[in-house]
Parts: sequence; C-alpha cells; structure tokens
Amino acid sequence: MMNPFKSYDVRGVFNKELLPEDVVVIASCYANLIKQKASIARDVRTSSEILKNSFLAGFSASGCSIVDIGVVPTPVSNFYGVKHQVENVTITGSHTSSDTNGLKFYDKRGVVYNDRLRRIEEKFLKKEFDRAEWDEIGLVETDDNAVREYVDNIKDKIKLSKSLKIVLDYGNGTTGFAATKLFEEMGCEVINISAEPDGHFPNRKPEPKEENLGFLQKRVVEAKADFGCAFDGDGDRCVFVDDKGKFVDGSRMACFFAREVLKEFKYAYIVASVDMSSVLKKVVEENQGNIVWCPVGLTSLSHGLIDNKGMFGAEVSCHFHFNDFYPFSDGILACAKLAKILSDSDKPFSAMVKELPDYPIKHAKFQAKDHEHKFEAFEKIKQELCKKNDANTVDGVKIFLNDTDWVLIRPSNTETVIRLTVEASNKTSLNKYFDEYSKLVRKFL
Repeated sequence: MMNPFKSYDVRGVFNKELLPEDVVVIASCYANLIKQKASIARDVRTSSEILKNSFLAGFSASGCSIVDIGVVPTPVSNFYGVKHQVENVTITGSHTSSDTNGLKFYDKRGVVYNDRLRRIEEKFLKKEFDRAEWDEIGLVETDDNAVREYVDNIKDKIKLSKSLKIVLDYGNGTTGFAATKLFEEMGCEVINISAEPDGHFPNRKPEPKEENLGFLQKRVVEAKADFGCAFDGDGDRCVFVDDKGKFVDGSRMACFFAREVLKEFKYAYIVASVDMSSVLKKVVEENQGNIVWCPVGLTSLSHGLIDNKGMFGAEVSCHFHFNDFYPFSDGILACAKLAKILSDSDKPFSAMVKELPDYPIKHAKFQAKDHEHKFEAFEKIKQELCKKNDANTVDGVKIFLNDTDWVLIRPSNTETVIRLTVEASNKTSLNKYFDEYSKLVRKFL
C-alpha cells in the first residue's frame, strides 16, 4: 500500500499512487474523525467522478451524511462550507498534471487541514475506522446552488464604478463554472480563453506559469483589455497580465494588493510567506501597515490572518487571501478585487504597477539524495548561517544582508530539494550573493 498523504493534501497519480479503494478508506477515516455532516465537490479531471463516488461510499457507509455540490472551483466549495458551517472536501489535482488527482480537506472557516490531516493519515495507515450498521448509514444529498450563492456573495459586496474589458484564461479547469457568470453580472465585458471544461487540459498546463500564458498576453493586447487573468486547475490561485500584456509576478501583485488594502484598512496586518520580496515590507510600512512573516503554505497564511486579524495575505505562488471576505485563498475573488481597484482609478493597470519599487530576485533548488539527507544538510546550513547572522527561522533560515537584500534557504515540504531565494537592490549584488550562497548549499549537499 502506498501512502498518498502529503504535507497539505492527499495526492498521487491516479490508479498508481492514488487508488479508488484507498479513497473509500480515507473517507471512512475522515467520517470517524469529524463525526458530522460534510460537503464535497470535484474538479473536471477524468478521474474525479470515480474518486468522488469512492469517497461518498466510504463516508456514508461510516454513518455520516454528505452534500454533493457538484463540479465547482475550490473557493466555491470553501465558501459553501463557511456559509453552511460544514467541513468540506474537494476532489482536485489543482495545478498538477492531468494524470494526478487528490483530496483537499477544509474546516468550517475554509482553512485547509494540517494537524487533522495527520490524524486522518494515522487512521488510514492503521486501518483504524468503524462502519455503520446497514440502517444507520449516512445520506448523500445534492445541492445545485453553491455557485449562485458564491457569485451573489461577491457581487453584493463589490460594485464596479465603470465597466471593464477583461480576458479570462480558465485553462479548461473548473473556474469557468463561476467566474464568467460573476464578471458578466458585475458589468464587465468578458473574453474567455479555454473555458470548456476538459480534464485532459488540451490548451495549456493547469499551472498558470508565465511560459504558459503567451496566448492570454496576446489576446489582452489585441482586445485592448484592461487586464488578463489566468487560473489554476481548481481556481484557488490566479496570475495577472497587465493592459500591455506584461506578466505581473506574485510578489508584485502582493505589493499591489497590500497597498490598496491599506488605503481601506488603516494600520492593518498584512501576512506574507517568508520568500516574498522585501519590497512588500517597504510598501506595507510606507502605507502605515504591519507586516507578519509566516511559513510557506496555505495553512500558515490562513492561520496568520486569523491569529493576527490580518486583512490580506499572499504567497509568491499567487495565492491571495482577502480576509474581509474569508481567510482562504481565492483566485476569482482576487480577480474581482483587481477589477474594483481599476474601476475606481483613472490610471491603467500597467501604470499602477510601475509605481511600485522593483528589486531583482533569483530562485534555485538543489537536489538531495532523499528526505533524510535533505534535512541533515539543511541543519548544517542553518547552524553555519546562524553563527554569523541574526536569522529568521520561521520557515527555513532567512538573513537580511542590509535593508533590502536577503537570502532564504529552506528545505522543500514535498520534494527532496533545498530551495535558495536571493533578492538584492541591484543585479550585481544579486549575482554576487547568489553565487556565494549557492556554494554554501552545495558544500553540505
């Protein structure tokens, strides 16, 4: 038996690493843990219907009822859980390749499981669960209103000052089930790309990286659109293209959103992953906000917002959390927030982004033999760095070399690699630091 449990979810290649029969057991363990009603949704992958049915069988056979809300983006599933106060699970492979699928578990706040996922894993590995008697099995209900409720929630709270033209690239994922409806009802002219749901993802990979967005960039310029947005496979993440067709990376979008959030919520806490550009700290402090650094990962961002009563959180990977709505990441909401900001401004998106400082940054990853070797090498690197520097060890080890330049070295949560991130105020310093700390990592690997 393979163990498909990862740091934040259950995931694996369908029928090799993630089996339908294992999902029946996982669902039974989950039901035994929460002992209450839950909701379930799925994405468009070819294996998602099979895995959903396996999950329904295991969960209801263990005596708990469950509501099937259909094929919807992850943020819609999360919002359903928040609105109806039920735990929820989404069958999705998110941004991974089409042969891979998984399960994400969320609590009633829409926060992805962490410690509770480990408890489900423990039960799964020990085959520790009970089944209900035949006359006490749970009900499987359906609710087709999840998208309508989600759209109405955003539409009622965000009103555009003027109509915008936007290009949305769904990548054949689930986001089209909600986003087109929302933005058309908000008064936007919407140009859709790859809107047809297709679990083979024929038009681009589910992960919206810059190298996958050539057609979106071209279409934005051709249509003279106000901006473009591309979603990942399940819609909890998005990336943006400005009115000139230029890709705007996660750090710059975090700075952009943080600046705008602080105009509305004075002195608010802004939460960010430790690998975020130090430009964010500069922007937050210049706008009288407070920055909180947290470990990389959705759980950390959500809890950072809840614990600090923060208003906005972001990761470099383009997870954006707006806590005036809820603490979980939502690509569609981020797109609506951008539309609102641009509708209230006379400046184009490109000009507003250009106002932000910009420092060069480099990322690299170094392969270890295995997970044990990875952690052993990292501990030696950490000891070396902490001897000579004041270090932030909230996630890996981060050292500031001056007011702007920093280095972060951290072991990956999921891969057998050590990651290096270096940022500096100029390219000469960047290359110097990058070479220096690359040698340090290699020394212990």
